[in-house]
Amino acid sequence: MSEAPEQDSGEERVGSYVYGILRSGQRIPDGLEGIDTGSEAGESGLGLVSAGPLAAVVSDVAIDRPLGTRQHLLAHERVLNAIAVETAVLPMRFGGVLTDDDAVRSELLEPHRDYFARALEDMADLVQFSLRGDYDQGVVLTRIVEENPSIRDLRERISGMDEDSSYYDRVKLGEAVSQAMDAIRANDADATLDALGRYAVATVVKEASGETGAVHVAFLVRRDHRSDFERAVDDLGDEWSGRVELRLFGPTACFDFLPEYDVPDQDGE
Repeated sequence: MSEAPEQDSGEERVGSYVYGILRSGQRIPDGLEGIDTGSEAGESGLGLVSAGPLAAVVSDVAIDRPLGTRQHLLAHERVLNAIAVETAVLPMRFGGVLTDDDAVRSELLEPHRDYFARALEDMADLVQFSLRGDYDQGVVLTRIVEENPSIRDLRERISGMDEDSSYYDRVKLGEAVSQAMDAIRANDADATLDALGRYAVATVVKEASGETGAVHVAFLVRRDHRSDFERAVDDLGDEWSGRVELRLFGPTACFDFLPEYDVPDQDGE
């Protein structure tokens, strides 16, 4: 990447956007494009800025253009995930822009050289997978009613009643169903860890989003254990077929298993 030249006040200012850190000598996958700010000056082509044993994945972005759309975030993640398939990469926080490539070396790579080198060594053989699942709402509600006599009785009592006269009972029913759902989610999260945790170096259990959210767990997996892990996910999916639809994402960069670092802002402050 070339350094940003001095520009007239009427011209766009270009900075170096930082995606992640690699060991020197690694390559960027062919055809991979970075963040596009829609600028004539800022290009979305990716490059490497090296300093000793480290290299930063960067691209030019126009500093004066908005940066922070969903498309920008997806491009940031897409770059890191594509690289993570082939080699270890330390993901940087979305939105990190420095003034130029020299600033990437002097303000990011050199001050944190020891940490980055050690972290890359530790993460060299690891990738992240994320497992998400959604309930078949009809199936899980039927199970809740069958396993909870109090919910079944309350549901039968308000059946056919108008909403005004049964308002408080409906609120009570909703709360009871929600509590039962929480208990099922907790049990399924434990079952997920029991089935898959043995193939992972570390795990992070996250909140399952949405009314039908069942499980959301991140796994840190050794590259040479990937096939065993994926087979275990398939087995769990077969076991839960018809009740939970599982989706596996990965391999990706290890977003959930690294400490966060603040990238200096575009003025190097």
